[in-house]
Amino acid sequence: MVWYMYSNRPSDIHVGSDENEPLRLHGRYRRNLSNDTGNHLRLWTYHIDKNEMKKAELPIDKNKWHPSLIPGVITLISTISADGKPNIAPKSWVQMVSMEPSILMFSGSKGNTTENNIIQTKSFVVNIVSSDMAVKVFGCLQWFGSERIEKCGFTLGSSKKVSAPLISECKAHIECSLHNTLEIGSGLVVFGNIEAVSIDKNIELADENRKYELLDQILFLEDRKYAGIGKIRKI
Repeated sequence: MVWYMYSNRPSDIHVGSDENEPLRLHGRYRRNLSNDTGNHLRLWTYHIDKNEMKKAELPIDKNKWHPSLIPGVITLISTISADGKPNIAPKSWVQMVSMEPSILMFSGSKGNTTENNIIQTKSFVVNIVSSDMAVKVFGCLQWFGSERIEKCGFTLGSSKKVSAPLISECKAHIECSLHNTLEIGSGLVVFGNIEAVSIDKNIELADENRKYELLDQILFLEDRKYAGIGKIRKI
């Protein structure tokens, strides 16, 4: 059912004789109108919602959110220490911060090898993980350092702009120099200046509708659970 209402602003209206199950009208702006007195009014369309969504409270601890409300793109951060030892670590709290200049961030932990290496050598690479790497990426945390790289079978290659290596098996790479770090609670947020970006040539040349399908990114949901991007829609 649709109701129409003329007013200067929308409002939520409850109708119905049952106080326990009122009907809520949701307003949507349609167009401006003028009445005979010259006053400007707006036409709002109201839709009756007979089954208003009921909400349940969740703890503020993200580890107890089932399902996860903030999925993150799974990446492998590759770094190198001051004495030339490479390291890789899975990270999913990765986000763009600025378009101009191009800066991204990821959230890690104070004192970890990845974060220490970045502070020492001022560089890191965000390697984009695809679904065929999921088992290795989830399992790699049982090893450390060079053993992790060897056990997972990853191949390290040279980056174009930074000293940190890239992971050849990944389909895309974002090379970064350190912008700054910020300690927040138990976390250490690392900000990186984007120095170079590369992607599999087959993806770059593919039809627009197939690029994401070929990139095949995966999202971290919660412990041992991940998901693919799924069907791509354009509005």
